[in-house]
Parts: sequence; C-alpha cells; structure tokens
Amino acid sequence: MFRKLIIAPLSLLVLSFNAEAVEIGVGVKVGTIGAGVEVSVALTKTINARVSLTSLEVDDQQETVEIGNAGATGDVDAVLGLDFGATALLFDWYVFDGTFHLTAGFVKNDSALSFSGTLLGPVTLDTGDLAPGDINGDIGGNISLGESFQPYLGVGWGRKAGDGGGFAFTADIGVALLDPSADLSAELDSGSSLTQQELDDMIASAESDVNDDLSQLEVWPVITIGLNYGF
Repeated sequence: MFRKLIIAPLSLLVLSFNAEAVEIGVGVKVGTIGAGVEVSVALTKTINARVSLTSLEVDDQQETVEIGNAGATGDVDAVLGLDFGATALLFDWYVFDGTFHLTAGFVKNDSALSFSGTLLGPVTLDTGDLAPGDINGDIGGNISLGESFQPYLGVGWGRKAGDGGGFAFTADIGVALLDPSADLSAELDSGSSLTQQELDDMIASAESDVNDDLSQLEVWPVITIGLNYGF
C-alpha cells in the first residue's frame, strides 16, 4: 500500500510532461537496504526525483538469545530470520551540475527480524518468574525496523536522468531515521500454574525490554552502489 502511494504520484508527474520532454533513468542497486530497482525523473536541470524499491532475504540463523533481569536471565534457543528492504522517495540536487548530488527525502525501512525460540531455563521478568513448562511451544515474534516513512539525508554520485543515454555507475551514502518496534507472543501450557493473562504480562515485559533496547537504534546507515541507464 505504501509503495503504491509513492509510485502513483510519481507516475502522474511523469505523465504530466510532454512525452518527448520526459527525461528518465532506470537502474538496479544493492547495499545496506537490500537489492532492487529504482526509477529517476528529471524535474529541473539540476533536480531529480527517485523512487526505489529494495529487498533481500537472509538465510535463517540459529542463535541463543538472553532475556530477563540482571542476575536472573534465561536463554532462548531461537531461529532468527532477517529480511532487508526499503521503499524510498528521494530528491537529488546536482549542486555543481555534474555527477555529485545532495539527497533528501523519505525512506521506509522494511527490514524485519522474525523470531521463534524455546526457553531453555527459568527466567525472572518484571512481572514474575517464567519457566519452560509454562509455555506451549515456542516464544514467537517479529522485530520491525520501520513502521512509517522517515527522513533521509545523504550524498551521491551518478548521472542525472536523461543526461545522455547509456549506462552509468551510481553510489549513495547517507542515513535514514528508524522507528523500530518489537512484537512477542506465547501460548500458555495447560500444565502451568499461571493464567494466560499472567503469561501475557510477562511476555509484554520482555517485549518492553526489547523495545527499550531498540529505542537506541536511531539511524540506519545507507550505502548503495548501482548501475543506471538513461533515456
């Protein structure tokens, strides 16, 4: 849905120009926000608009994750799945009318970490003690790095859209703000002395600890290289 909201206005912008006057570039890119495609349109002699869509799936990893309060922590044998990706609407200003440009815009970091793990021993949380026998199956969850579009600032090198035909190298370096959040869940085992509400409160406590840690992750470094073709 968010991608449609970005692509539709740019499409209307392109269609608003005379067909012979539209200067467009298309390209592929790879970097710290995954791999994907982008389309650029010349708005003025020195300003381009770009839309990019990237993604990259990483193989699941087996890890031991520690949860709980200091001195009473417990280990979770977890399977972690990480997906990189982003949706971006950017504006490039070619300051010296060359290949160097300043970039500003908005990026929605679609990167996410899926989580599924088994509690290996008892752990003390803010709302009480939790044992492996209290949980039916695994503790599951998801950590998202971006719930909305956030500001982006950077610099880059690459030919302007329509600045001669053919292929050209592109590169971008910048930072995007993040709004990460975690969502954890677990099902109560029928043999537990806890109630589902008590378990939910404990999982919410663990989730709150994760979100506190995530709040320190304020920016995401963006480094990409690519190949662009100008029309």
